[in-house]
Formats: sequence, structure tokens, C-alpha cells
Amino acid sequence: QKNIYLTSWRIKVMDGNSAICVEGKRKDMNGLSWHSNAIMERIAYNQVKTSSGSIYFLQGNIDSASMRKEGFPYRFIKRFTYGFSKKWKEYVEEFLEERRR
Repeated sequence: QKNIYLTSWRIKVMDGNSAICVEGKRKDMNGLSWHSNAIMERIAYNQVKTSSGSIYFLQGNIDSASMRKEGFPYRFIKRFTYGFSKKWKEYVEEFLEERRR
């Protein structure tokens, strides 16, 4: 089980609009662009656990500019500005539901 630190992080939708992952720059790899497996669980507002068991530490605020470019609605981005809230699953479900329509 390893801890991965991401800066300039953002949320990405996985294939099939079934889940989300996080993407950002890895501190331990000189800022290499990296994305996680599906997010399964919130440990803290800035810590999430993936389907593979890795724990991601999200540093700083969400990269809202790049998410806007990718067409994420402002309302959704705003809910994740400072990280993952306790209601993150609800927000994601609602968002993915709209994408699947």
C-alpha cells in the first residue's frame, strides 16, 4: 500500500462514465503527470483511496481551469475546490448520471 502525493490535481471521468479518478503531478517523480485508479473512498478532504488500495494525498486546491476546459460544470468543480467533502459520492453520482443521459 503506498501513498502518492499529487499537486495540480483534478478529477477525471473514467470510461463508461462509471467512476472518477484523480489526475495530477506526482511529487516523487519530478512532476510527472499521473492518474489514479477509480476512487472508492474518502479518508479526509485531501486523502482518497482507490480500487487498488493506493492512498492519494491531494495537495493544494483543485485545478479548476483545466477542468473547465474539459467541460466540467462550474457547480461540480466548486464542490471539490478544497478536496473531497463527505458528500462527494452523492455529487459524483449525480454528475455521472447526467453524463449518461
